[in-house]
Amino acid sequence: MSYCNSLSSLSVDRLLLLRLLHCCSVSELQQGAAVVLLSALQHRLDFSCSSALDLTEDSHTHTLTLSTEDCRVVSVAVQRAHTHTQLTLHDCEIEEAGVEQLFSIIHTVTLQCSKVVLLQFLSLVRVGSELECVRRAVSLSRALGGKVDLSHTRLDQQACGSLALVLEHSEGLSRLDLSHCQLTDHCLQLLCPQLHKAHVLDLSHNDITDVSAKMIYDTVSTNTNIHTVRLFNNRITDRRLFLSDKRFEIW
Repeated sequence: MSYCNSLSSLSVDRLLLLRLLHCCSVSELQQGAAVVLLSALQHRLDFSCSSALDLTEDSHTHTLTLSTEDCRVVSVAVQRAHTHTQLTLHDCEIEEAGVEQLFSIIHTVTLQCSKVVLLQFLSLVRVGSELECVRRAVSLSRALGGKVDLSHTRLDQQACGSLALVLEHSEGLSRLDLSHCQLTDHCLQLLCPQLHKAHVLDLSHNDITDVSAKMIYDTVSTNTNIHTVRLFNNRITDRRLFLSDKRFEIW
């Protein structure tokens, strides 16, 4: 692929974007092309359905499958650019080994992704040594920015353990949405020490009982950082604790 240093702006379909990235990785001669390409794209790599050229009902599936090799060339391009990049992975399916490839650049990107892909990243947070787990948690928390939305996604104890580690290293979290996640008291035991990190916390429509409700109340009552806590449609029967604190939405 030939390239020109005068190229200043470029908008491409996600399939063409993949082809260009693969071309950039073909040989040492093309290494500089990745830098120019990322610059022309304003350091945005968008693989979402919105970047497809044809969004009619007759078009192919809206889900793009990214192979391990696809993720490798994305990682190489970002590494060569040496600049913070916005990586959008909505409407994507990614091979597990591909997610591992992307973790190598997660500390240099702002990540926007589907809940399924986010769960894949979470599943790899606690892999390796304790130091490596912390490094991954810190990188993922920074990549996600100020909002974490896993609503309508089933979270088991393993996912909650990884999420708790990510939250532990989060700063400035404006919103944490864990509604409709089938959260149980066992899951809340893992998450509760870190729930104070969010300004707005949505735990509605779960399986939380009075046991976890008391833990949540104790966490919130000692943290002025929390502005709103949504707890309605759970299995909480004793609501007396929450009546004096207007931050709780329990009815």
